Amino acid sequence: MKSKSARKPVAWLMVSLCLVSLLPPRAGAWGREGHRVIARIAVNHLTAKTKAAIGELLRADPDDREMCSQQTSLDEKMACVSTWADVVKRDLQFACTASLHFVNIPIYAPPPQRRYDARRDCANGDCVVGAIDHYRLILTDTTKRASERALALKFIVHFIGDLHQPLHTAKDHDLDARNTENHNRFRDSGDRGGNLKLVTWLGEPANQFGCWNLHAVWDDGIIDQIHADETALANALDGALDPQKIAGLQRGTLVDWVNEAFGLAIGNAYHLPNHQGNDKVCEVPGGDKRDCDKYSPQTCRISEVHYRYHLGKDYFSQNLPAVKAQLTGAGVRLAKFLNDIFDPVR
Repeated sequence: MKSKSARKPVAWLMVSLCLVSLLPPRAGAWGREGHRVIARIAVNHLTAKTKAAIGELLRADPDDREMCSQQTSLDEKMACVSTWADVVKRDLQFACTASLHFVNIPIYAPPPQRRYDARRDCANGDCVVGAIDHYRLILTDTTKRASERALALKFIVHFIGDLHQPLHTAKDHDLDARNTENHNRFRDSGDRGGNLKLVTWLGEPANQFGCWNLHAVWDDGIIDQIHADETALANALDGALDPQKIAGLQRGTLVDWVNEAFGLAIGNAYHLPNHQGNDKVCEVPGGDKRDCDKYSPQTCRISEVHYRYHLGKDYFSQNLPAVKAQLTGAGVRLAKFLNDIFDPVR
């Protein structure tokens, strides 16, 4: 059982963030492999001083539920903690952090407004940009408890990865809300970063969670098709860099990086074939997952009916370079972000 002192930092962080209403749950940016690849790349670009500071903070981690402290090297520890924020957002204690993993920039805004606007897209700091700014203040404040700063570090490691997933920076309309089969039962509240655009992926209608959707393709589907373990993928991506490329990637601000990812959402992720009006499906709750069922009025009586997009090898080959570039950029930028905190004079 954790001591009261071990629980206090968690409670303090929750009070500081749980001042916003919760949005519907949304898939985590990248999958476990994507976040772990980003963390491994980042470690390769940390200074010795930064590595030492991170190692010391992680020893004070008050929520080591995945036993990351048992890993023997910093790259293994960073890879391990990189997915923590996705795990804890399912807990009641951390549920209010679920809305901090993304920012909803509307792709349908007039062209001059297709960029991050803090007042429109991040009211009260309730988005991934605001969350990173918030946790940076905690991490840089050496008067805070080490346990508080350790949690802030873990959120930053995860959220820097999140903002490089294009569909964690964008939203489109939920075009299926107006399908005649839905009989005006659903209103268009946005497509939740492609979570409500159901697809077939390389001929497969469903994954272990339910129907394939556009967001899941960018989280896991494309990366899975690389057929490389995370260490090999991280080494391959990092090995393709030279000092000039690293310097170029590390330029800019968080907002610049968000706008870059948003441009990929418009130009790549949402560049879809026509959806198939004769391929109608709905997701029906079934235990720990949702069943992906063909449309019938009875089966879909309480579920939204979607017309699927069919994404195949062309979509994969067109977007694989963007996925690799975003994983690489997230890694070297995470390193810069942490070096700027722990080793600013270098």
